Amino acid sequence: MSSRFIRFAIGAILAAGLAVGSSYLGARAGMHYKMNRLLYELPQGESVRAAVREALGIQKSYSAGEQDLWIVLSVAPGKRDGYYVDIGSADGVVHSNSYILDQLGWKGICVDPFPSNMARRTCQMVKQPVFSESGRTVSFRQAGENGGITTTLDRSKEIAASAALVEFVTTTIDEILEKSKAPRHIDYMSIDVEGAEFEALKGLSFDKHEVDAITIEHNDEKEKRESIRQLLESKGYVRVRSWLTDDWYLRRELAKNYEFRLDWGFRNF
Repeated sequence: MSSRFIRFAIGAILAAGLAVGSSYLGARAGMHYKMNRLLYELPQGESVRAAVREALGIQKSYSAGEQDLWIVLSVAPGKRDGYYVDIGSADGVVHSNSYILDQLGWKGICVDPFPSNMARRTCQMVKQPVFSESGRTVSFRQAGENGGITTTLDRSKEIAASAALVEFVTTTIDEILEKSKAPRHIDYMSIDVEGAEFEALKGLSFDKHEVDAITIEHNDEKEKRESIRQLLESKGYVRVRSWLTDDWYLRRELAKNYEFRLDWGFRNF
């Protein structure tokens, strides 16, 4: 076999590999572009730039439902000094709504009775279940992401049924913020506590703290979800997205930028 043929064959293989790789990256970039336009409402140019970064792995979402990219791409793009509160933080990296914010230099609080994988995190840590009142003794199922207070566990109840049962004393969001000396202005709050989301939310005084964006799990529990919506709307929030099992809310002043798309049906896409 001649050396010329070998060089030709190697060149053909490399060219084919580049073509396949380019096609794969192009498909990934296209998928991210669509998400950036529809879910995060980024302008076209920024959607393209973000899609390329995501396709190349330069920009990555750690959240289960890309809540973190909504914050860093749409709600607070380019912000390096933000503040977050992650209620029900669970694993510090996998499915984390706040890990990316640590990487950007934000400060914040992670709250979970059984935190894991926190070595790379810079947040303050609170190891208590959150409820509408503090000082209440509750039974808690130690079941990782599916763990929670037994009386409020939602669809995770059967999954967590065989997990260890531990007694805890509850705290409230207000108490956490006060003890942690959190600023009055909070850029982002994530609430994901397997059924106790509404109870947790009732423990936040909106007159004491201004929260720009809130993502809150509802797990398709209609009554709880509606109670959350009524409470947040009464405090001046607008539900701008319903994505997977979370609702995404913004303060009404910030939500004005989203109003031109609300009637497109993407709240539930």
